[in-house]
Amino acid sequence: MKIMLWVWPVNALWAGPLAIWAYRVIGNGGKPRIAAGVPAQAPGGMAGMPHDMSKMAKHDMGDMAGHDMGAMHHDMADMPGHGMGNMAGHAMTGMQHGMPRRPFWQSIVAGTLHCGAGCTLADLATPWLFAAAPFLVLGSPVFGEWTLAYLLALVIGVGFQYGGLIGMVPETGAALVWRALKVDFFSLSAWQVGMYGWMGFAIFGVFGPLHPTEPAFWLMMQLAMACGFVTAYPMNWLLVKTGIKHAM
Repeated sequence: MKIMLWVWPVNALWAGPLAIWAYRVIGNGGKPRIAAGVPAQAPGGMAGMPHDMSKMAKHDMGDMAGHDMGAMHHDMADMPGHGMGNMAGHAMTGMQHGMPRRPFWQSIVAGTLHCGAGCTLADLATPWLFAAAPFLVLGSPVFGEWTLAYLLALVIGVGFQYGGLIGMVPETGAALVWRALKVDFFSLSAWQVGMYGWMGFAIFGVFGPLHPTEPAFWLMMQLAMACGFVTAYPMNWLLVKTGIKHAM
């Protein structure tokens, strides 16, 4: 999933070494996984075959191709219900069974971080946007800033979800946007519960008003993002289990 190439570095902005660990373990460094005990493939596709034997095999197969392919094609065409389509289906099924599957918890972590990427970008931009044009919600500038952050995170998050769902689901166009909105609304809302909970504790219970030019603001924001991950993980687990969200 190409969108994940953006998700990992964005989450590293708040998670630091933990995001790098997650990328190496869950994202697998962008490299395909190879099942344990499977020998490496030689350039010609002859696994573990000595060089001379590989050349002999290729030579013999080339000779066979000219003499036998026509007969093979004729025989296969006469086989009812066992044509190339069925053979391809069986081959693909075998390949799927042979491929190692990601543990469920890793899929949920990846999906949760996918949501967290939108929140991270929104929370980076919101303090500066709000400082330029502040407003009140329920008589408080804090709630005003949180409202702006939520709406911006929702817009960005839907974009991330849309990019992740393309090709994975049958919906397209407006139907795909609606599905992305449903997925991100629940996941984002769960993330913001933890995040706003921590920031509320920091602002109303410890430091008082915080400004984005202060180091304490960004330290508290990092911890708030970690709390958001904790509260969003169960929601993503539920969304995947109920089929609303695809496992990553």
